[in-house]
Amino acid sequence: MRKIPTQPRAAATIDAIIEAAAQVLRKDGEEALTTAKIAARAGVSIGSIYQYFPNKDAILLALIRRERELIAAEVAARIADINPQSGEEVVRAVIATLVAAFRPRRKRRKLVAMMAALSADRDDSGVLLRDRVGDLIVAASRRRPDMVSRPLTPTAAYVLTRAVIGAIRSAVVENAKILDTPEFEEELCRLATAYLRG
Repeated sequence: MRKIPTQPRAAATIDAIIEAAAQVLRKDGEEALTTAKIAARAGVSIGSIYQYFPNKDAILLALIRRERELIAAEVAARIADINPQSGEEVVRAVIATLVAAFRPRRKRRKLVAMMAALSADRDDSGVLLRDRVGDLIVAASRRRPDMVSRPLTPTAAYVLTRAVIGAIRSAVVENAKILDTPEFEEELCRLATAYLRG
């Protein structure tokens, strides 16, 4: 972004721009995405867009970051809210939250996932999301010793989170119907539990 908003009105304008970009993407696809269409959908002038974003790619990066921040916040809140009786319940809660985070607004999150792969060299929010989830799992494993058979190292957390989130992201990008099935969630739980206890 060219400048960070300090006033509520400016923050609302940025929110409107990012939401408008998501709506144009969903309706017309990435090829049709222009700053003019974003401005029209957001109800702002082109000048307002360029006041905050140098180009449409910057808007896309902001959208990607926002979606990832929402997912990370949902996972963190879920872990904070649960009062598990066992380590397995922690694993199930984390996986259920991750899967559930990708189900709503699936079309938008599919586009975000696909664009994120193309912009990985300009944006590290995907790494930050996976690292945040890994940190939450490591912290949970320290509180629940029955969750793991060995201390969960940062490397182990890296492998686990990339395996689980990678499978979910693939299901989203591929429009796989299994994303909505209990079996998909159960298989991810088996994978994670076997890894943690193996």
